[in-house]
Amino acid sequence: MRSEGGLVNPVRRLALPAQAQREYLESIGTAPSADELALEFDDVKHYLLRQAPEAVAVAERVDALLDEMSGPGPVWHVDALEGSPQWAEVRALAAELLRLLPFDGGPRPLAPSERAVLARILAADVPGAAGLRAQLDHVRVLKPWYEGSASLDVDTSGPAAEVADGVLPVDAPVHAAGEYVGEILLWTTGGRLSAIEYAWVTDEPPSRLPPVDQVMARPR
Repeated sequence: MRSEGGLVNPVRRLALPAQAQREYLESIGTAPSADELALEFDDVKHYLLRQAPEAVAVAERVDALLDEMSGPGPVWHVDALEGSPQWAEVRALAAELLRLLPFDGGPRPLAPSERAVLARILAADVPGAAGLRAQLDHVRVLKPWYEGSASLDVDTSGPAAEVADGVLPVDAPVHAAGEYVGEILLWTTGGRLSAIEYAWVTDEPPSRLPPVDQVMARPR
């Protein structure tokens, strides 16, 4: 049976920034062709299609996009990784798929849906928020707080913001179908984002961060 790392790594490489993808392909000797990224995904596709329905739906979208890109053409040259809208969409979908797969112990890029939640909260006019917004492109998810947790430890290589350690002073309640179901707390350490906490009040704990349209944000 394929390990979780063996399942997730091809998806993780599809989600890497373009320069990191190029460096990987050069390190394994397949550059200037970018085909290997798609071939690795194809190798684990049948495993991905046995995951939870939400993950399967995203995996199918990745597969369909790669199929649309198939055939000879400049999109499969490593130079296209940086500027191609198709590769940018592949990376975004792969990041969303990583969010939905079992945690394998390794860091992953922030998914676009998670980034949208952070951006909504950091749009609040509080001291240090602008500096934290500048870190968004550098945030990585390190691990969930526990297996199946929606709360996440994160890190960033972005510049430090002028903000105190602890919880950012923003109220970010979450409402689903008009009912209050919890709130999002952003933790900072050393001027950098360090954790996203989903404090829930429902009978069952959430396993994912909420959609951005369920999140409000205002300064405390």
